[in-house]
Amino acid sequence: MDPVTHGLAGALIAEAGFTQRLGTRCRYVLATAAIFPDIDILYRFDGLPAYIANHRGITHSFLGVLASGLLFGAIFGRFDEERRYLPWIAASWVALFSHQILDLITSYGTVVLYPFSQTRFYFDWVFILDWILTGTLLVSLILARLKPSRATRRARMGLWIASGYIVFCALNHTVALHQLEMAAKQNRIPFQRAAAIPQPFVPLRWSGILDAGLHYYQVPFFSFLKPEPPFQVFTKTTGSYFEQIARSSEMGSLYFWFARYPVVQEKVQGRIHVIEFSDLRFYIRLHRFPVRKPFVLHFRIDEAGNILESRFTRM
Repeated sequence: MDPVTHGLAGALIAEAGFTQRLGTRCRYVLATAAIFPDIDILYRFDGLPAYIANHRGITHSFLGVLASGLLFGAIFGRFDEERRYLPWIAASWVALFSHQILDLITSYGTVVLYPFSQTRFYFDWVFILDWILTGTLLVSLILARLKPSRATRRARMGLWIASGYIVFCALNHTVALHQLEMAAKQNRIPFQRAAAIPQPFVPLRWSGILDAGLHYYQVPFFSFLKPEPPFQVFTKTTGSYFEQIARSSEMGSLYFWFARYPVVQEKVQGRIHVIEFSDLRFYIRLHRFPVRKPFVLHFRIDEAGNILESRFTRM
């Protein structure tokens, strides 16, 4: 999720009982702790490949969360007049784990078992920017702060409502997957796996992806309506020599570790072969607007097989 949502979650967790025990500074500490795992955004200054390789890695892992909680607890327990280390550690862990949970429910992928495993985990329940979830946390925090005597009760109620919304999205995702699989069978599309990727603005909008072996089928739909043709077909691979060079490069290997539904486009410009890899997971379709495709990896390769250029063309 975005930093604003993480920060609001941390602040609301503080109001749900920790502020009353640890003091008003707890609001700012837990809001900071809830955002802290995204400190790995600093890798962006080293270029997008470094960011892709490291974002949602160690700082988002169980090990990273445990270590970060100990760090926050040691620092703020030291400044606590009563030297309450354990309560500060516990409060920080709750805020940090909220970050991990809010990231896991999106489609980006989080390496929670780092450094023991590089597997990216995801639930595909909520789009990475969700105005309903963010709004729920914001309104609940405002209501809690307006009435200090009822802050704990209102904050807890807000957290329950936010949790209920996430459960709704999880159930909605199950319905969307069922609708997609039924549509695939009715349209006689053989598939090996199916995915429903949440889309922006409305939690009922999905991008359905069917892995059919050599191709992907993609269709936008609402979970309360069965997906209808046409299903757009995307090529997994052209099988060309130049595509294989791009795939086996350092950048290509990184991309195929990161991507879940990679597709390829290949064209020839004079004596230069242009290869583009993109991930259907990130395709965003809005009515009457072009498809937005972040994380497109672009290669230019000469006839001898030398890579002249490899770069990300969009963000």
